[in-house]
Amino acid sequence: MRRLVALALSFAAALAPAASGAAPAVPTPAAAATESARQTAMEGYLYFYPLVTMDLTRRQATHPSRGAQGAPANTFLHGRALPAPGAAAPWANPDMLRSAAWLDLTAGPVVLSTPDTQGRHYTLTLLDMWTDAFATFGKRSTGTAKGNTAIVPPGWTGTLPSGMARIDAPTAHVWARSLIQADGPADYPEVHALQDGFILTPLAQWNLPAQAQRLRADPSLDLATPVREQVESMPTDAFFTYAAELLRRNPPHPTDQPVLAQLRRVGLIPGRPFDFDKLDHPAKQGMRRGLRAARERMAAAAGGTVRGVNGWQQETGSIGVYGNAYLRRALAAQAQPGSGLPEDLTVLLLAADSQGAPLDGAHGYALRFESGQLPPAGALWSLAAYDANGMPAANPLGRYALGSRDPLRYNADGSLDVRISHAAPAPDAQSNWLPLPPSGPVSVLLRVYRPEPALLDGLWVPPAALRDAPQEENAEDAEKTEP
Repeated sequence: MRRLVALALSFAAALAPAASGAAPAVPTPAAAATESARQTAMEGYLYFYPLVTMDLTRRQATHPSRGAQGAPANTFLHGRALPAPGAAAPWANPDMLRSAAWLDLTAGPVVLSTPDTQGRHYTLTLLDMWTDAFATFGKRSTGTAKGNTAIVPPGWTGTLPSGMARIDAPTAHVWARSLIQADGPADYPEVHALQDGFILTPLAQWNLPAQAQRLRADPSLDLATPVREQVESMPTDAFFTYAAELLRRNPPHPTDQPVLAQLRRVGLIPGRPFDFDKLDHPAKQGMRRGLRAARERMAAAAGGTVRGVNGWQQETGSIGVYGNAYLRRALAAQAQPGSGLPEDLTVLLLAADSQGAPLDGAHGYALRFESGQLPPAGALWSLAAYDANGMPAANPLGRYALGSRDPLRYNADGSLDVRISHAAPAPDAQSNWLPLPPSGPVSVLLRVYRPEPALLDGLWVPPAALRDAPQEENAEDAEKTEP
């Protein structure tokens, strides 16, 4: 009994304050205010990062001085050629022509006219200023028939022409991004005509002759510095002042109430200007610390939702629609603002061979898709190789991708062997050859359009890339087999 009492007293003593009787330190009001502002700014930076990124992207893309690299609001900018060495955007789709437009709904609805693509695969995604995809057009969702749809700004109560479809946009500016299938240069005339059939018309001008736009230049806009660099170099006061102005013009999502309540602690209230200078010193200090903490948090979390299997990497986090996953949304905007839905396009990156070594153009590789293991695509799939800068490599066949549209040679059992190398295989094996740059780091992207559930659910496993044995090893093996 005495032993039990002694043990109980020892346990109580271990949990009690130190013998001096000192209580746990209580933060001063200033320290508490600093910590509260730090937490608020950290969450606020993640929340606002996509909004600031999108607005700078929009302003750069629609600036009059952009010339052929941009387009005015409510006007599509079309990519007219598939990627080729020296004439491609980094990581460009090798099987789709891109189009993009910024819709300005501040004066009222804008009508999106889509052509009849007669079954040709295309996807057009509408994104709000928070980078959420709120509507899609195309074969998967709306079909490929001709149509007119009014994109309506928040709070609009007017009347649309009889029979015209309506989509309510969450924000008054919208980014439209489109991909349409193109089967090589011979297909360009038909695809270009279809691209020209995607038209944006302000409702006020519907059934009226086209009117020239009045373009206004913004002399304060930095057109030379990339958007990401601008956002991530903004001082605390500039970032949150800009964000507050954007919040005034872009309604928050209905589920944002918790973070909005937190932002009120430092005076960031929807519809009101924000004056950083009016904050007291502890709040200013806390917000500066919070912004730094948010940037460190993003750097630490980057790539954390990527799944690796057989040398392939696949994003498993939400894409296109993020809900209240503000860190995930900020990371997606940082990597590539304007991502569409994985149901329309899922991309896998082959970054390493079966031994875990990075891919290099100096080596050759073999990919074997067993029967029934081909990429599960409802539309089409393609493999494309890129150098360290995301550019396709020149090759004698002028081939920059390989996929389901090509005349591939399948084995008798239905399996498919793909050769990935710089050196060309024998002529009778070139139908399954994906050329690589001659040397240096390379990446291979597998794009699956309209992926089936097996891929979306993470159940489909791509094959590993088997690196060729070194030539000297081949020679030794040959010597061993000589009589």
